[in-house]
Amino acid sequence: MGTAVNGERRALTFNDLAQVMPEVFGLAAGHRVVGAWTLGQMCRHLAQSFIGSMDGLDLSRHRFKRLFFRRRMLRTALTKGIPPGYTVDARLTPPAQVDTGEAVVALACAVRRYQDHDGALCEHPLFGNLSRDLWDQVHRVHCAHHLSFALPLAWKEHGQHCGTGLGHLLNGGDDA
Repeated sequence: MGTAVNGERRALTFNDLAQVMPEVFGLAAGHRVVGAWTLGQMCRHLAQSFIGSMDGLDLSRHRFKRLFFRRRMLRTALTKGIPPGYTVDARLTPPAQVDTGEAVVALACAVRRYQDHDGALCEHPLFGNLSRDLWDQVHRVHCAHHLSFALPLAWKEHGQHCGTGLGHLLNGGDDA
């Protein structure tokens, strides 16, 4: 699903929303970030986005962009991704201190609620009214954008943090 990009941020794509939470759970087990946000902040922000697609987001901003550029912006987001540092609404920026465990659970619940939701979806602040399929694509691209800044630890790096007694697994049988 993900490969390193320029030794930092990785290229990450999701073909299905069902791939998001396994990726998040893997990152929660061991990761490092190469962007400004922690994994907890990413998960909280993504959870708010999923919930906003069902309960509504602030539409008072970006009226001009939504009216005149929404198709071009949507096409760009879906084909080229979201530019780093771009924000739709600064109020969706998470606080500096976010408990990662709680944020992971919040994201899992939001994704599940979205997947189970069979009602109408709300307007996107930039892209306007979207079909369910387009909302799914937007969520997949949005998740990939943020999670691409979290790099999973390699098994050997992760194993070294687990304490002693794992050397036989990491070093071909020598218990170091």
